[in-house]
Amino acid sequence: MALPISTLVDLANAGVCVYLAMRLARAMHQDPGSRMVRYFFYTYSALTAAYFFLTVPRIFDSQNTDFLGYAFGIGVAFFLLANAFYGRVVLAYTFPRVTRWFFPGYLCLAALAVALLLVDLAAPIVDTSTGITNWNPSAGAGLYTATLFLLVLLPGAILFLWQGARAKANHIVRVRAYTIGIGSTFLAFSAVITFRTSTEIVAVLGDFFSIAGLLTIFLGVAYHRPTRLPPLNLQTVRPTSTPPYAL
Repeated sequence: MALPISTLVDLANAGVCVYLAMRLARAMHQDPGSRMVRYFFYTYSALTAAYFFLTVPRIFDSQNTDFLGYAFGIGVAFFLLANAFYGRVVLAYTFPRVTRWFFPGYLCLAALAVALLLVDLAAPIVDTSTGITNWNPSAGAGLYTATLFLLVLLPGAILFLWQGARAKANHIVRVRAYTIGIGSTFLAFSAVITFRTSTEIVAVLGDFFSIAGLLTIFLGVAYHRPTRLPPLNLQTVRPTSTPPYAL
């Protein structure tokens, strides 16, 4: 039996998200008034739940297509929830007045995507000879869901890369912004591949884009920080100022 490549990648993703969520929980305890810390904590907590629903069902019954289809729909619900919280972070740096309207509106659009995925179930294929999972969502639900992810991930990537280019005088901010921007770009590629591919080679490429994105963002979070102290100290930033990117 082949090594379950896709399952192991998603398990690694879950581990990264758990670790980041734990660090953010410590930061919330350190700075309970910071909304940014809360948003990132909720983001990585939701990602942990999403990868749990994608990973565990394949461990117990990797050939039950309907079982995996429902698990995929529930996992995507948590991915979209994480994306909604990440969107709040992006808007807090750009259009803070829109933040409170964005979140419920995005969740309504996300609920429609989840309903489509649960009504028109994906037909996941776990290839026992290669260990690769192709989630194979329906064309309409896949296109709509991928679009929802890109609506947040692409502007987020552009914002952080732009701020990295602006922060010429602060090397730490520059590195953090660039790594988070690049990580967001990787996750955007992963979203498109997951919902719009039908080949195994491209599917496994999407798996590695996902872990590359999360690990790259992790580098931005961890860069130049003490390892034995609560690592985060986010501050609310006005849209006209340069964000500290203390993620």
